[in-house]
Amino acid sequence: MAKCSPEKLDEMLQFMEHDLNLINSTFEIMSLKDELKLSKDIKYLLLDNIAEKIRFAFYNVDNREDILYQYLYKNNGISEKSDLPDSFDNIAGETIAFDVFIDFTENFLALNKSERDMLLNNTEYDWFV
Repeated sequence: MAKCSPEKLDEMLQFMEHDLNLINSTFEIMSLKDELKLSKDIKYLLLDNIAEKIRFAFYNVDNREDILYQYLYKNNGISEKSDLPDSFDNIAGETIAFDVFIDFTENFLALNKSERDMLLNNTEYDWFV
């Protein structure tokens, strides 16, 4: 994957922090302390070439593949958001969950388990390969 400028990556990480804060202030998913820990983990995972992309996803609890809305942040400095629907009537009554998903880089996945575990031990949360 092509490297991006530090400025572009920093700008994308600022968008991520803003989006995470907006999600949390809207839905009260976690404490402010937990939000800061999550933001710190995401920065580490992206900046240290552990994660290729991070996704914030709202999905149907009964079907994890049914992604209703998603934010995507890539280690090349690109971020993407789904368009919000004009109406939430089509998802009314569904049980919706929020989660953070990581797509790890090929370099990280090529490491042996103990090396991967050592790198992931530098995070606040438990991330699963």
